[in-house]
Amino acid sequence: MRKPLSPRASVVGVAWLPLLLAPCVAGAQAWLPTKGEGAVGVTFGDYSFDGHFDGAGNRIPFGGTKALSAAGDVIYGITDRFAVAGSLPFITSKFTGTFPKGVLLGPLDFDRRYHGDFQDFRFEARFMALTGELAFTPLVGLNLPSHNYEVVGEAVPGKRTKEAYLGFAAGRSLEPFLSRGYLHLRYTYSFVEKVVPNLRKLDRSNIDGEFGYGAAGRLSLRAFGAWQITHGGLNLEDMFTVPDLFRTHDRATRTDYFNLGAGATFQASPGVEIYAAFVKTISGENAHQARSFYLGGAFWFGGGFGGGRSAPLRSVRQSLPRPKACPLC
Repeated sequence: MRKPLSPRASVVGVAWLPLLLAPCVAGAQAWLPTKGEGAVGVTFGDYSFDGHFDGAGNRIPFGGTKALSAAGDVIYGITDRFAVAGSLPFITSKFTGTFPKGVLLGPLDFDRRYHGDFQDFRFEARFMALTGELAFTPLVGLNLPSHNYEVVGEAVPGKRTKEAYLGFAAGRSLEPFLSRGYLHLRYTYSFVEKVVPNLRKLDRSNIDGEFGYGAAGRLSLRAFGAWQITHGGLNLEDMFTVPDLFRTHDRATRTDYFNLGAGATFQASPGVEIYAAFVKTISGENAHQARSFYLGGAFWFGGGFGGGRSAPLRSVRQSLPRPKACPLC
């Protein structure tokens, strides 16, 4: 059998974002941990934006938030093909921007100080239907608000919406063309709870693509892109005329975006990885002009993670916590 690539080539992802934040240790690679193996991850994020994209993709200066986040994530292999994962982020954010005259701020925006709160629980189950050089893994998940946190204003911790999603993750080792390289694709369709009267539910599609390479020794490099398409909702400029609706605009806008990012993972020991990533919003509609930096670690336990795997890449990928309508979701 060909010698496998690094067992966990890359753990940082997006979103949560969602994902997410963003879309957890759980951001979902196609390759899963083996039976009895698991990982606990902790990710710290620095997220900020100075303005929005309007409904036509033009940059506008209104709004602005600075957010710091910490997310705990876990994934565990029930069998060699079935794994469950979960996460919960803590977000602390403050309002830093401006709004047009007449647009009311939220209760967390006035003092321009940091306000912290827990966001949403995220649970996911995955089954690896195809294994080996080509992996294909259907998945299903839930996003549930941890409590009744504030949603009025700009510097709020999240959208506080219940969501269910379906999708898949697919991965392919680039052997024999590029040893230690891989490609990964993830798609999800989210069914989002209707929270604004007289407005169609803001269901959305999220696509994440990733290229990874084991550069040298214990170091792995990654490049990735993320797309979001929202099915329904209003444009930001439409809501400027309705101040009360604008105050909860993250729950009503049609938010589309395209992000690019890069990251690196260092395997400090057989069971410990340290990772970092930078992500920037390149274009969007009704989205934040965002930039984010993430730093964290993953700690493996149980199973046989030190070796003996048949898959070319047995990796998990950190889901990035998702402050508000973070383009990493």
